[in-house]
Amino acid sequence: MLAEVKSQKFDNEIRDIICEEMKRIKVKFSFWQDQRTWLHTSLMGDDKIKVIKLFNLNTILPSHQAEKIHNLWNSFYGLYQKMKDVSTNPEDFAIKTKAWLDLFLTPSTGTPNTVEYVKGLYRPNDITPYIHVFVFHIHEFIKFHQGFGLSAFSCAPIEKKNHQHVSHFFRGTFKDGGAKETNSSAIVEILQLESRMLYYWAQKTPISFPKNKKLRISQ
Repeated sequence: MLAEVKSQKFDNEIRDIICEEMKRIKVKFSFWQDQRTWLHTSLMGDDKIKVIKLFNLNTILPSHQAEKIHNLWNSFYGLYQKMKDVSTNPEDFAIKTKAWLDLFLTPSTGTPNTVEYVKGLYRPNDITPYIHVFVFHIHEFIKFHQGFGLSAFSCAPIEKKNHQHVSHFFRGTFKDGGAKETNSSAIVEILQLESRMLYYWAQKTPISFPKNKKLRISQ
């Protein structure tokens, strides 16, 4: 949504409208400027659902574009509900998620800057790993784990592991590069670190030692 707004107009008036709309639907949200870049509050799951269900896109986007995005959001929310329902048919879910992806990739038609031009939605480059899993693999998970539902799963452990790796990398090596003397990539260094940690764990090798105690003898 913000990418749509930024591609057209992103001044103080638009930011105020977005904040007022977030306030109306009871979602804490704000913008702030970091050097020349505008940052904003990162929404958690429940707040994202509120935005999908209640945010009035017509306040900030042309009506035809707002309608397309509303349809995309409403379709996603319906699939989100089905994903958590233990009675959902996995084959039916697979068909509907692929139809949702087609909607996500609605192409533009006509020639830009002409009356006939109709803007689409998003491009293949906008597809994230989460979208890939949602469309091509969630129906498999539903099939294999139908008994207790996908609500038993959480991405939190994976996100935490990723955070720990990235934190260690940025703390111990050059940003975006890797160790200067080896000229290795970030991902290689992270995997090497993981391998060493797993080896130490399997061999019960201590990775830290207590500091030697210093004794001061007074004469």
